[in-house]
Amino acid sequence: MKMFDSYKKTKKILGAIALPIALITLWQLITLGEFSATRFLPSPYKVLQTFVTLFSKPDYVHHIAVSLQRVMAGFLIGSVTGIAFGLLMGLSKTVEKIFAPFFHAIRQVPMIGWIPLIIMLFGMNELPRVLIISVAAFYPITLNTFAGVRNVPNEYFELASVNGYKGLKLIGKIIIPASLPSINTGITTGLAMSWSILMVAEIFIQTAFGVGTQIQRGRDRFDIALVIAGIITVGVLGYSMTLLVQKIVKAVERGRAVSTD
Repeated sequence: MKMFDSYKKTKKILGAIALPIALITLWQLITLGEFSATRFLPSPYKVLQTFVTLFSKPDYVHHIAVSLQRVMAGFLIGSVTGIAFGLLMGLSKTVEKIFAPFFHAIRQVPMIGWIPLIIMLFGMNELPRVLIISVAAFYPITLNTFAGVRNVPNEYFELASVNGYKGLKLIGKIIIPASLPSINTGITTGLAMSWSILMVAEIFIQTAFGVGTQIQRGRDRFDIALVIAGIITVGVLGYSMTLLVQKIVKAVERGRAVSTD
């Protein structure tokens, strides 16, 4: 049994790394070719050298730390407000009728479209960057929370009535636990959106620090290796944080399952 589990784990790991290895190999082969366009494309080794150079300097770690702080601040604001607003619309049809049309209208506006207004209102400082990230997280978290509340089975409400659950007790004991899978999906999606919009926030709302600033610097210098290194950095950070959040989400769901047994 242990050998079978070990085989499955090995197969899973090999399956996960097969595509990246194939893409890197293809990339290396292209850069070794004689195509005229490839002179602008750095080799994987050149990008690796750029990574080593970047991480040998303390300021790049500082750039990463600043970007992490922005994402976490915006994501937390978007999560709290999104869950609260989603709960309100899900619990009250009156609130839904008043706010849902406006919410669905403004979420059609591309995130980049909000940047000029936010800059005009708050200036070129840290607040606009955090706000645009929080808005990006707010939309999917609100939608998934609302859907989770509205999809709570009627049987749960009947059970709550039998046990005398009302008001906050009903929300805490029945509605939120039943909506948790949908809320968790919104949180995971919201985190991904936060990382996606980070580059926009750091490049369009100019800042001295952040991974986006390094990518912008690479573009200005036509240093494609630096641009690719920055993109990979964001991808790895975003994926790592998503995995961490997914583990927390699974732990919360397991805890909910144990508490209801």
